Amino acid sequence: MKKIFLYILMIIAFCNCQNKKEKTGLSSEEIKDINDIVEAIIIQDSLDVFYKSEDSTAFCAELRKLNIYIPEMTKEGNIIPPPPQDIYITQILSNEIDRNTFFTSKDSLYLLKQNSNPDKLEINKALKNKLNTTTFAKAVIKRKKVDNYGFYNMTIPIFSLDRQNSYIQLEYHCSGLCGHGNAFYLKKNKGKWKIVRKRETWIS
Repeated sequence: MKKIFLYILMIIAFCNCQNKKEKTGLSSEEIKDINDIVEAIIIQDSLDVFYKSEDSTAFCAELRKLNIYIPEMTKEGNIIPPPPQDIYITQILSNEIDRNTFFTSKDSLYLLKQNSNPDKLEINKALKNKLNTTTFAKAVIKRKKVDNYGFYNMTIPIFSLDRQNSYIQLEYHCSGLCGHGNAFYLKKNKGKWKIVRKRETWIS
């Protein structure tokens, strides 16, 4: 009887894991990496988004998908810019850290596969409870009504094939001409994610 009960529990646990993956298309290990990266950037880049801070800045709990496109050209041979807030795979593959390519051609198909990521992914509850969180829709409305209101919005990280390298974009939106965006490159070492490069992507 005990064996049957344990078997039933194992089936239920397996089904729950499958249901989670079906909702996001991501495994529990992938989701853990994503949340670890978000927290690593917040801490290592000293973002004042913790709810305990009196002057903390709002942080969107929903990460947005970073779409990766293959470059398109005009009849004249000019490359058409990618859609706003998205990126070409050639831009990702051409980046170097300490004269070494961060992503290689071996990562190409896996990078494009991540276009199947959900459009939005909410950070986990444990991390969310530490932060002054909002949603993008609420933040945009508040920014129009409140002077000097700003908030952070982050993309879902993209990974190399071995899942030891990651790229992510962070944006700061505000009521005035103070918005800016940054790209972060991270490496996983002994189970911990560390920023190895930060690059400005835009400024208003």
